[in-house]
Amino acid sequence: MSDDRLVELYRAYGGAVYARCRRLLGDAQAAEDAAQETFLRVHRHLARAPDARQALRWIYRIATNYCLNELRNRRHRPQPVERLPEPDPLPDGVDRLADRDLVRPIVEQVPEKLRAVAFLHHVDGLEQAEVAAVLGISRRTVVNRLAEFAARARLAARAGS
Repeated sequence: MSDDRLVELYRAYGGAVYARCRRLLGDAQAAEDAAQETFLRVHRHLARAPDARQALRWIYRIATNYCLNELRNRRHRPQPVERLPEPDPLPDGVDRLADRDLVRPIVEQVPEKLRAVAFLHHVDGLEQAEVAAVLGISRRTVVNRLAEFAARARLAARAGS
């Protein structure tokens, strides 16, 4: 019985839900995934489904909430880039391996959010804007995390002396 109701709802509203997801997400593949997830959620809560007159509004709300959550989550996920930026050439006499050896013990002691920023900037030599692009965060966040890392490094240096 419930599977019949789900099939009925999908046949009636599947296209409209896909179109709604496509408008919100701006991507065909993401819209297909969102529409599928919407109907999985409809299936889970089918016992609470309203009558036929209210069903589209209910399903639209599920789809809209899912899509808005996806959009919000996208901002926190790193976005793929075509090509990673090349680091600037090292100044004469600077040995990157020595830098890694100096920074590594400090990097291993800090929280993960600082670790990635510090490693990319200090060890891999990326500029702040490049670190921000690789991690999918703002440049301001990179600056703040590098400042926090520097403060922790100074404390570790004082404790070690």
